[in-house]
Amino acid sequence: MLVERIMTSPVRSLSPENTIEEALNMMSRYSFRHVPITNEDDKLVGIVSDRDIKMTLPSVLSDEDPGMNLEQPLSRIMRTNVTYCHPLDFVEEIALDFYHFAIGAIPVVREGKIVGIVTQKDMLNTFLELTGIKEPGSIIEIDIEDKTGVIYEIGKVFKDLNIRIISVSVYKNKETKGNKIIVLRVQAMNPKFAIQRLQEQGFNVLTPDKMGLR
Repeated sequence: MLVERIMTSPVRSLSPENTIEEALNMMSRYSFRHVPITNEDDKLVGIVSDRDIKMTLPSVLSDEDPGMNLEQPLSRIMRTNVTYCHPLDFVEEIALDFYHFAIGAIPVVREGKIVGIVTQKDMLNTFLELTGIKEPGSIIEIDIEDKTGVIYEIGKVFKDLNIRIISVSVYKNKETKGNKIIVLRVQAMNPKFAIQRLQEQGFNVLTPDKMGLR
């Protein structure tokens, strides 16, 4: 999935000359947690998060730094080493950036200019969409040998039963080397018959007993 499909665009931004108070008001008004900072050419030069502002507040309220107050420019607190992406990057790739750098938002830049932003909430919504969890149905987990054609064989079982597969996810089986776990979300409120057919075809369906839940 491409970033341009999930990014928020257009994106509201501020300049380095805008004040900390203006950023705080924008976050409060629009329920933002991150505000990109751009110059007069709409080029990304930094980013400010609600965490950056919260870390600033103790200085504002104390006498330790009399020069720090909410009227100070964002240039004093903004982070300039910004992780960003392109609209045609893949969501799966920027997910690694969210994970490795523990960041809450990634600005989207095309030809040096900001065109959108992707947040952790956008990533969560994408995950929910990919898993099909928003659609009514049931989940079936199958422990399979990692070999060519197994997805086709499983799909054929559901085709014969006229049951629609909403989503397919594949995970590494940490307990059995060379195996993977296929997680299916299917359009069936009671998947008992489908599970029985899979087992008849020789598939190892992970029932609650096999998952150690009973």
